[in-house]
Amino acid sequence: MDRRKLLGAVAVAVPAVAGAALLSDLDFGRDPRSESSEGFSGQAEEVSGDAAVAQNAAPPAIGVQFHGTWDMYWNGTTPNTMFYKHLDTLSSKGVQVLRLDVGWSSAQPTNAAPTASQWYHQRVNTVLDEARSRGMQVFVTVHQSPAWSRPNTGSEVKQYPTDPNSIKPWLTFFASTYGSKILAIEVWNEPNLPDFTQISDSGQRTARYVALLKASYAAIKAGRSSLPVIFAGPCQTDDVFIRDCYAAGAKGNFDIMGVHPYQGNQTKPPESTDITGKARMTNMPAIIAVMAQNGDSAKPIWWTEFGFSVHSNDAVPAGQVWLYGVPDEQTSASYVSRAYYLAWQQWPQVKLAVTYCGYKTPSDSLGHQYGFRIMESDGTAKPQLVALSNIRQAFGSLQKL
Repeated sequence: MDRRKLLGAVAVAVPAVAGAALLSDLDFGRDPRSESSEGFSGQAEEVSGDAAVAQNAAPPAIGVQFHGTWDMYWNGTTPNTMFYKHLDTLSSKGVQVLRLDVGWSSAQPTNAAPTASQWYHQRVNTVLDEARSRGMQVFVTVHQSPAWSRPNTGSEVKQYPTDPNSIKPWLTFFASTYGSKILAIEVWNEPNLPDFTQISDSGQRTARYVALLKASYAAIKAGRSSLPVIFAGPCQTDDVFIRDCYAAGAKGNFDIMGVHPYQGNQTKPPESTDITGKARMTNMPAIIAVMAQNGDSAKPIWWTEFGFSVHSNDAVPAGQVWLYGVPDEQTSASYVSRAYYLAWQQWPQVKLAVTYCGYKTPSDSLGHQYGFRIMESDGTAKPQLVALSNIRQAFGSLQKL
């Protein structure tokens, strides 16, 4: 089988650098997803990897982020029409796995013992049941701390609890109550960023994440010992953060490595090696090497979030390349498909790739977040979702999780 031709046939065909020539190649400015300005030099390792091809019979499993507990889908604890339309569309297009974000802050707003009758848990349970009834599996990402767990720290929920052990009762309850319905639990979201931790110092971000990961791993295993735990996907292919977490004691406290392989400049195609480092998907070998150095070569890697936003760049402030979008849906669809191809050919540890996201309402002036959606509000599949469907049709069940 000529795998390059096969996947090329199912992808939306767009020139490799569609839209990229309209923008500067010099994306060396400050990335707000990191704590300092970074320069890059040299060329990334050449992508060939014929040995990896023999190890993977198919691309990663097809996953999509589904914000199923958000208010846009609900009337209290009753799902609205859009909720069902979106699940039906995702299922009909062959999506295998949904990533469901679950806010601890909403699930346990007081330090009272959690219950399944609480309104937010009812929403979670409904999402799990409705997804499973349509043949889709679900893993959850737990994040956001309730105010009682971080006194005197302000109103921002995207930060760690003061005592990492305070999450344990809820996580044990969650794993025990819902563990039979989910694939795994991812502990937090993009812990290498100040945005999701409210910690400016990189060393403190590492130390506090590892402390939370250890507490969460113990709690989840106490609730359901067989339930896998996912190391939270850092933003981009941040091998340095992962290396530092290993040094701080992360080994043995997760079963799956999560990664969010966003391009630092999304106009760059997945195969781009114009710079080295975490701002390119092609830095994945550095993460694989760190895992190998720590004896974790056998652990699977899940891309728990990635995608390519579609929007005009006319209003993007000068130098802020991380806010660039690709020019059209076809380019985004092509890049998503080619990312699956790249993982298939090069990195056999990548067993699941989750495209961000099923749907979001407009929320920012540039349209960057809104531009990631792969469905419309009425359930119409956009080209990105059609491209995923084509991959599924060509390969069937894809990777086993």
